[in-house]
Amino acid sequence: MDLLYLLLSFAVVIIMIRFKINVGISIFAGSVILGLLFRVSPAGLLRALYVSSTSWETVRLILIIVFIMALTSVFSQIGYLRDMEAAIKELFPNAKYSLAMLPALIGLMPMPAGALVSAPMIEEVANRLNLNPEEETLINYWFRHVWEHSWPMYQAIIIASAVTGVSVREFSMKMFPLTLLMITVGYFLLIRPVKDYGSSEGNRALGLKLLIKTTYPILIIIIISVVLGYDMVYGALIGFLSALVPHFMRVSKREIIKHALQPKIVFLLIAVMYFKYLLQSTGAVETLPRAILELSLPIVLVITTTPFLVGLMTGISFAYVGMTFPLLLPFFTGFDKIALAYLSGYMGMLFSPVHLCLVFSAEYYKAELGRVYRKMLIPAVLLFVTGVLYITLVL
Repeated sequence: MDLLYLLLSFAVVIIMIRFKINVGISIFAGSVILGLLFRVSPAGLLRALYVSSTSWETVRLILIIVFIMALTSVFSQIGYLRDMEAAIKELFPNAKYSLAMLPALIGLMPMPAGALVSAPMIEEVANRLNLNPEEETLINYWFRHVWEHSWPMYQAIIIASAVTGVSVREFSMKMFPLTLLMITVGYFLLIRPVKDYGSSEGNRALGLKLLIKTTYPILIIIIISVVLGYDMVYGALIGFLSALVPHFMRVSKREIIKHALQPKIVFLLIAVMYFKYLLQSTGAVETLPRAILELSLPIVLVITTTPFLVGLMTGISFAYVGMTFPLLLPFFTGFDKIALAYLSGYMGMLFSPVHLCLVFSAEYYKAELGRVYRKMLIPAVLLFVTGVLYITLVL
């Protein structure tokens, strides 16, 4: 019966998301239903909400995301996106390489539907190289997401770190080879076959200067949090301040606060940690392992299919992490299991028909989604197979 209650609360979340109800509200509703089904009183639910939302674990998570969102607001206001575009065109005058580099550079900054930001940037080059709409869509979409396996500024990685107890530094460094694999697969299958007719000479000194100018706050975050290993909250704060202070008089502080303190995002983080707390405090998290042992199901099957299905249905990386990682914690006996769950959820998200980056890119280029899927199938399968080999043989 406990397993039925667990699956029912999980189903409520999925159904609500499918009906386009906010992810945070969906997870929160599922958490409340889970608590009630496991006989937690209304007073107990309120107490659990207070404890989970005021814990340092949750406060730290919110601070990191707020600082990163504030940084992206500063970037937007001071015109760094235009400078990034200019930097890539100077550094990579071979036109077809800018097709990959521009979406990848935008991918360094987590933002909803970020592929729509890079889509206009590569349109002129793509047209010059005679790419069809499906090729434009896939290249933009693929390279926009190469960092999501390992870049410590992504919400999914920060949430995964908070849920599993693995430091952001360790998570990023161990997952970085998956980013390299995705870049390699994308290069050989998507970029290399493109015939380049539009190369020109670039000013590499100017390009490097612009690139350093526009990415130094991101580099500061990486150096502090990944290279030196300090808590991500300090890296995110110092990175944000390094961008804000030189332009303090130019930017709108009201706009920064509005962008950084988005109630939906803050509530989502609280909901995820509330869900995790209730799963553990009610003992619900132990029902799935018991059922799997009784049914003799392969654990690897559960670790791969659960995040994959949630990623496919939601199209959001922090959704499959926030919903499934607390549930799968008993199976995470080593980092290889965590990496496999993350990669599986990522593959579901990549193919999700509700993934905004995919939908908006296809809409922008007027591509037929079915053809985009067919073109993406071989690169995606190759990414998954090589990723599983890396996880199995190395981690």
